[in-house]
Amino acid sequence: MYTLYFVIFNKEVANTSHEARSHAKKILLKENFVDEGYFGSGKAEAFIIGGGYSGILTKTLHDLDIKEGRKKADLKFLDPYKRDKYPKLGYEDDAAIITHKLFHALQKKYSEVEAFDSDNCLEATLDDFRGKEMIGRWIVVINYF
Repeated sequence: MYTLYFVIFNKEVANTSHEARSHAKKILLKENFVDEGYFGSGKAEAFIIGGGYSGILTKTLHDLDIKEGRKKADLKFLDPYKRDKYPKLGYEDDAAIITHKLFHALQKKYSEVEAFDSDNCLEATLDDFRGKEMIGRWIVVINYF
């Protein structure tokens, strides 16, 4: 079973999407998200940045724009069937700085998805996080199994 997951951390940690995606990977490895030992108790067997969920940050905003009746002229979103599901660190839009608009759209669509706030060592569903605390921080899309 493939599961959507988010990693959230302060903006100062990374300057680019690539740095943010790399940092998220390091965080999950450091915190034993994947533990391969015989008696390992990691959350997952493996994970990948983006994976089958690659592009959802852009798609979530795009869907919101469509609902609001606005058309975007320059879409970053690629059809998920045309994306490589296993790139080493995902795609550029698999990490984003959280805006008010993005956070509320994610909460509406993915409220029960778990996220790890690495700065506060807290794992909770997106619904449990408050917007004020999240704005201006990085969010990275994780696909684990």
